[in-house]
Amino acid sequence: MKKIGSVVSAVVVLFSIFPIGCMYNQSPLPDRLLENEQISLNVSHDASAISDCDTLLITCIDYRFAVANQDFANDTLGLRDNYDHISIPGSIYNLVNPETRSLLFSKFALSVRMHLIKRVVIVSHRDCGAYGGSVAFGSEIAEYETLTADLKTSRGLFLEKYPTLKVESFLESLEKEGDQTKVKFEKIF
Repeated sequence: MKKIGSVVSAVVVLFSIFPIGCMYNQSPLPDRLLENEQISLNVSHDASAISDCDTLLITCIDYRFAVANQDFANDTLGLRDNYDHISIPGSIYNLVNPETRSLLFSKFALSVRMHLIKRVVIVSHRDCGAYGGSVAFGSEIAEYETLTADLKTSRGLFLEKYPTLKVESFLESLEKEGDQTKVKFEKIF
């Protein structure tokens, strides 16, 4: 019992000395939500008038790709103001896993049913933490083959459950161009 108490004490001390991730906000700005302030943002359309959208976009939660995913959906795919966006850790990783698949499909079903979805766009990315990052694959080729196979499996799972949907898959990666890092999207058939 003393050993467990020592371990718990050590963990508490470590967490108080070394703040982890988002727990430690280094921003000089006040946290307005903690101070009970209301925040209002303008939308680019009359949100109250729209009840349906055509497309469900599924992406990973990885912050490195968040802005690029929005730009890709809005500008490249032309979906501005016409899609639901579900962002889940690993994107397709949990969809191809039989143990977590039914939970994810229950969330997708809600969007499909409530918003009359006709199209699903699935975006996965290289160096995904849910897979263990790029190093977990052993090579770039193995990573590419696994991710593209999982995207194809995901597409098949959607079409099996919703045969009338149009399902598109994309693999994104970070690429250096000079001193800039860009996100590249590749359509997977």
